[in-house]
Amino acid sequence: MSAQTNATIETQRQAILDGQQTLQVLRPCRLGDGILSFTEEQQECYRQTARQFKEPLHFFIPASGSGSRMFAFLFDYLQHPDAENTKQAERFFSRLQDFALFRKLPQNIQAAYTAGELTLNAFIEVLMGADGLNFSALPKGLISFHIHEPFVLNAFQEHLSQVQTLAKGPAHFHFTIQQEFAQVFEQCVSELQSLTGQTYHVSYSSQDKNTDAFVFDQQRQLVCDSNGQPSRRPAGHGTLLQNLEALQAPYVLVKNIDNIQHFSQRQPSNANWEFLLGLQFEVRTTLRQFVLNADKTGFAHWNERIGLVDPIQLKAISTADWIALLNKPLRVCGMVRNDGQPGGGPFYVEMNGAATKQIVEKTQVHGHPEASKLLLQSTYFNPVLMVLSPCDLSDNPLPLQQFADQSTYFVVDKNQNGEHINFVEQPGLWNGAMANWNTLFIEVPSAVFSPVKSVLDLLDFAHQANKGA
Repeated sequence: MSAQTNATIETQRQAILDGQQTLQVLRPCRLGDGILSFTEEQQECYRQTARQFKEPLHFFIPASGSGSRMFAFLFDYLQHPDAENTKQAERFFSRLQDFALFRKLPQNIQAAYTAGELTLNAFIEVLMGADGLNFSALPKGLISFHIHEPFVLNAFQEHLSQVQTLAKGPAHFHFTIQQEFAQVFEQCVSELQSLTGQTYHVSYSSQDKNTDAFVFDQQRQLVCDSNGQPSRRPAGHGTLLQNLEALQAPYVLVKNIDNIQHFSQRQPSNANWEFLLGLQFEVRTTLRQFVLNADKTGFAHWNERIGLVDPIQLKAISTADWIALLNKPLRVCGMVRNDGQPGGGPFYVEMNGAATKQIVEKTQVHGHPEASKLLLQSTYFNPVLMVLSPCDLSDNPLPLQQFADQSTYFVVDKNQNGEHINFVEQPGLWNGAMANWNTLFIEVPSAVFSPVKSVLDLLDFAHQANKGA
């Protein structure tokens, strides 16, 4: 192994020995204290700004996640049936014809179901088994989500169709995918182009294998495969930071693959995309003027309203350091109120003596009671829409790794072949990987957030055709 590889191994071994670092959480971000809200009139002004945007829109959508979790209750039902998973499995089976995926089943399966000749257990084996349709191996983006009579669209195609209606100029889509499915994604683009007559500009990338983490046993020794080579695991979605940087775009719109509504329900998401894009553009334009005029005092007054920078930090730094502070990448994050969804949320976190706005996951404060109590006080969820500017105020691309907090890695403990293993995941993409970005959290309506964590979520209103649309 090379000296660089050996150095990486030792760094990761030490990270596991040191353990996962606990963040210094100060308080949850709340409306008026870290979360900004705008009137409908103000939002419309920002939308008007966005509608003047002539440059291509760039969308970055992580789409490598497996769809197997959508069907977890089916596996549980087969292996360890109980009242809850039995109820879920029976509901899924009884409503099968209401799901878009039913239209994609072989005709003989559809006919057997319609005739009442297909049992629940037999259907699950066909749907999920490696010898059947093997839905458990498909990326979530390739699973059929919505019915558009007479057509069916998967999540990937739905993203393309909806955003195309938002963009005034060409829209460029970038999906991070599992490389082995690249051809299938390309086929989906061709299919959609045939249906709509539209041209879609789509590119792909995968997690760089060189970022995969080394695997260690409980004695902190390298685990090797059958060929004697060190075992490696994907090091989390924080590795996608370099994929994002490679776009070299001044504005990038980010959304998860499973957070997509039926085409007829697209208006709230598109309206808020426009709002956040216009806000991002106006904020950066304002920052340029402050820097051009070296107007730190004027910025301080503006900052009192917008809360971009810790005011205590602002008073303590020189004009040169202030300009450097504004020349960081900027993220404008659409935040919805948390109605009990699992996951992290927005908090003030102390970093280098300043109160900074961060997204904090429960695992980052695990075992620390006081910080865990603070997390329970969060009233908002992780960002559901983000408009990023990964460049300086002159639109020069920035080296994004320089703005990541490498100390916010995750130590993963898993069971492999009956033995406990550990490996290090890089800081999460919108957690530690963006820890040193300038950040604005903006309240957006819950209608823009309809993730599909279970296939049963596709029965919700957001995923059904609006007959009045």
